Amino acid sequence: MGREIWVRRWALAGVAAAGMACGAAPAPPPSPEAAPAPAAPPEASAPAAARSPGASAPAEAAAAPPAVVPPAFEVPPNTAVLHVGDSFAVAGFAQALRPRMQEHRVRYAVKAETSSYTVTWASRMELLVANYQPDLVIISLGANEVENVNPPAHAGAIRRIVKAIGGRPCVWVSPPLWRKDTGIIDVIRTNSAPCRFFDSDALVPGPLPRQKDKIHPNEVGGARWAEAFWSWLTAEHLPAGEAAPAHSPWALRPSPPEEHRSQADAPESAAQRGEQASERRAE
Repeated sequence: MGREIWVRRWALAGVAAAGMACGAAPAPPPSPEAAPAPAAPPEASAPAAARSPGASAPAEAAAAPPAVVPPAFEVPPNTAVLHVGDSFAVAGFAQALRPRMQEHRVRYAVKAETSSYTVTWASRMELLVANYQPDLVIISLGANEVENVNPPAHAGAIRRIVKAIGGRPCVWVSPPLWRKDTGIIDVIRTNSAPCRFFDSDALVPGPLPRQKDKIHPNEVGGARWAEAFWSWLTAEHLPAGEAAPAHSPWALRPSPPEEHRSQADAPESAAQRGEQASERRAE
């Protein structure tokens, strides 16, 4: 009996001591998950769309040099342009060129005659040039000679026309062909220097819309022809800062060597010639 009472007292004392020990134990530290997250800096909390567009651009992009812009085409007012040709000259071509000339206050005179030839104009050019005193001469001849049986016989007339221009800036514009020629285009090409030569078959996107005769460009075709020529002419124009003071305001860049080179010995398609001309202009 006495022993049983002693055991119970010992057990109760042990439980009391354990309870006191538990109550005195410090509270455990808060777990990491319960800790509040640190406040984000202002830049980090801002949405990406609110940042400056330049903030994410590479540094080297900001230092890239600006693109080189070619000088705008410009000629002084009241210059004179004489345009001589056959029926192709007035098949939408001169009509589309006129407003561009007027925009630059150019006196644009068109002398075109249906069914005329290089030999027709060879004897007239000297008087025309003397009367108009042009700053630029445009020649649109050769369409009526695409079927000529002896194209080289017209070389002298071509050279005589060029000589009558007297060293003024000039461009011989070949007709956009509707059939294969017998050689007149190559004769013009090789005898028209120092005039520049504009190869319409190579430089005008085709095929051109034609009139009912399937030969002359219609209004749309003539406008496309004129657009290509005007782009070429303004690109080949020599700006005042690059031309000698005594030069015409319509001075043109010198012809590249291949411009007057015969195509007879190295035939190539008009598309190939056009690609080469585009590459030269891009350079």
